[in-house]
Amino acid sequence: MAEHNHLCARRILVVDDDQAAREAIGLLLGLDQHTVVEAGDGPEALERFREGRYDLVITDYLMPQMRGDDLTASIKSLAPTQPVLIVTGYFEKLAAEGRMNDAVLSKPFSLQDLRRAIARQLGEGDVSLETAHLWVRNRAARTTQVLNEILQRHGGGSDAPSDPLAA
Repeated sequence: MAEHNHLCARRILVVDDDQAAREAIGLLLGLDQHTVVEAGDGPEALERFREGRYDLVITDYLMPQMRGDDLTASIKSLAPTQPVLIVTGYFEKLAAEGRMNDAVLSKPFSLQDLRRAIARQLGEGDVSLETAHLWVRNRAARTTQVLNEILQRHGGGSDAPSDPLAA
């Protein structure tokens, strides 16, 4: 579990003009207790970036006003060592045009793909699938315990199942 914990609870700026995509990425990041700040486009992302410190910026590639690679360049001009991960559905097109960045994740991606990309960007190597699953199981067990405690405090614990996820 310790191997995965150091990749959790980071502050991440998520940039995408598609609100549903931002929310989906935010939900995935929330599983690892990351603090997520959202921006809907490049200019808003730059404003948010100037306002705070982020462990990682995750940005869509194709957005109006400013593409992800332009946003990355602007961020790097402000903070040259800032890790940035570009996510895109146009991975093959970028590769064919020779416009690849070493920090590109192709859409669609799984939670494990995202975790691996975050680990690479933060210089932490790869996270084993077994370690990630163990961390999630332990987190789910703790959440179940907390929910049961809340139910018992509010008088709902007598006939409630011991594992609300098992119902």
